[in-house]
Amino acid sequence: MTIQPIGSASVALYITPADLKEHGLTPSGLTLERALELTQTAFRQAGISLDGSIEIEAYPDACGVLVFARVRVPERAWFSFPELDPLLAAARAMPLPRPDASLLWWDDRWWLSLPAEEEQAAARLSEFGRCETARPHLEARLAEHGRPVLERDALTALLAFFPT
Repeated sequence: MTIQPIGSASVALYITPADLKEHGLTPSGLTLERALELTQTAFRQAGISLDGSIEIEAYPDACGVLVFARVRVPERAWFSFPELDPLLAAARAMPLPRPDASLLWWDDRWWLSLPAEEEQAAARLSEFGRCETARPHLEARLAEHGRPVLERDALTALLAFFPT
């Protein structure tokens, strides 16, 4: 496989017939799911970090497969907390208000989100909760199954409801 960056978040990947054969595949028998698996393998082998989801377009031919992949950076950083106490401790540890913080309840955990670019806040939150941003299809699961608790300014609201 040959991988070539074509931008800050995109690559072109050429998968030869020999590469496909090594994985028990043919160009005509390659599914989009298998193309995604091969693309993820190529990213790992090339040392390219996958911070976000991958969107791919695959073009199979008798000469191999040309795959265009674009990494979509997550818009939100998600943290989960098993109980309310660690979540409240995290809220108290934040030095600035976070008006874009939202809170959900799902799968017996509290789920807090911030804009992804809030890296310092994310580092602080990871001391109290578990960073969940890398989980596949997380946004869709939370949208479908999560129960909104506080849609805006969740940390400030928590501190107002539960003062020290």
